[in-house]
Amino acid sequence: PRADDVVEIHPLLPDRVWKWFCLDGVKYHGRTLTILWDQEGTRYGRGKGLSVLADGREIARADILERVTGKLP
Repeated sequence: PRADDVVEIHPLLPDRVWKWFCLDGVKYHGRTLTILWDQEGTRYGRGKGLSVLADGREIARADILERVTGKLP
């Protein structure tokens, strides 16, 4: 957690362990976060990679599992 309006996600899962995962409904600073990992881009229909959404709006993206940050809307 951070004191400002920036979301920082640092996945600890080693690369190529899971093809996909979703954390949905994560409450953070009055917003609802969704964190998606889709290695092949076929599971969630949002493309390949790591996506972070706040209240349904994409705020961060990476092609690989790596640290990402995004500003809350």
